[in-house]
Amino acid sequence: MQVTGAMQGDWALRRSESTDRVVVIGAGLAGGLLALELADLGLPVTVVDGAGPGATPLSYGGIPWWAGPPGQLDSWMAAAPSHWRRLEARHGPLGLSSCALVLHWPAAADAAARQRQQGVLQQVEGLARRHLGADQLQHGPPLVGAAGPAAAAASGAGGTLRLSYARVDPGLLAAALPGALRAAGVRLLRQQVAAIEPTRSGWHLRLAAGTGGGGDTLPFRQVVLAAGAGCRALWPLLPQRLRVSWAGALLVDRLPLALPFGDAIVMPLLGQRQGLEARSAQLAAPELIVDVGWAPSGSGWLLGQTSLVRADPGQGPPPDPHHTEACLRQALAGLLPQLAELPGRFVQVPVSFTHPGLPLVGAVPGAPGLWVFAGFGGPFALVPALVPLLAAAIAGDPAALVALPGAAPGVGGG
Repeated sequence: MQVTGAMQGDWALRRSESTDRVVVIGAGLAGGLLALELADLGLPVTVVDGAGPGATPLSYGGIPWWAGPPGQLDSWMAAAPSHWRRLEARHGPLGLSSCALVLHWPAAADAAARQRQQGVLQQVEGLARRHLGADQLQHGPPLVGAAGPAAAAASGAGGTLRLSYARVDPGLLAAALPGALRAAGVRLLRQQVAAIEPTRSGWHLRLAAGTGGGGDTLPFRQVVLAAGAGCRALWPLLPQRLRVSWAGALLVDRLPLALPFGDAIVMPLLGQRQGLEARSAQLAAPELIVDVGWAPSGSGWLLGQTSLVRADPGQGPPPDPHHTEACLRQALAGLLPQLAELPGRFVQVPVSFTHPGLPLVGAVPGAPGLWVFAGFGGPFALVPALVPLLAAAIAGDPAALVALPGAAPGVGGG
């Protein structure tokens, strides 16, 4: 949705007659970009964020702009690069660049596994060909794993697929976003929110003692929960389909070896994370998976992606980092053994996702002035496309979110 000058003028007039102030809780990808959009609309915005690690720096930052299924989601995904270019034109470099995506798959163990690989490969190729020319899909030999080149060549079933892609470097984005927020006039508070409380005229934010605020209480007219895994702790009545997993990756400052495919993002064709999230409601016990890949991040690299999902939708305690790192390194050794020996820092953080369906975007039912913006899959593509819609709704346009059937928590969310 495009916000016209007349609409902006009308909203500005209404805002000048009120004392509306908006606070966004969370300064990661979702909260940061939403705050910039709200500031562009002329709303006074405060962003409050604790000092702990967030999910954005552990993302590979890929923008699968050609990968949406037919329909509204496809149009949002396809528009992602133009949204990022618009953001950079307004707010300076945020880490956007073109790159390659390399999907890899091993030799299949049996005919059923080979058939599954071929089905997923055909699906990916079909999605990509809607937006990319045939020359942008390049098949290659498999990445040689622990079995050695002779076994890989003998199987003939493994391989790689190289595709045109785009990405926002999470390290560069994390470094640039605070300055962009300040330049846009957004007030940024690095403090932990202990609770949010409704009042007759809006909301009170109670800050945690010892975080620089001394337990202060701040008044706001509208509150946006964009704290990812922390949203439910602040408002437990959010729909149960908003769930939390623990994500981890190995951060390596310097690579003493040349990786295949240069600075491309490398990921498995059959990624396990989406499947684990899809069956999260049926889990009886915690389940940990590792997706083997890598991506540049700032001046270093991210290696691997771990995901632990529990039966309970809440955050729960962090998994044992030593065990999770050992599982990650074992999986890396199965692809490129030298990666498993690299010194690095293993980091894991809680992240939000939704099961099933689209993220939670919209007003929270029964809580006037409270909004939620969380639970993203493919966040670097979806967030910048959805930010203008939610910002317009917060600014007063009642029709802004009509294009989001099923996304708002009060519609089919459970």
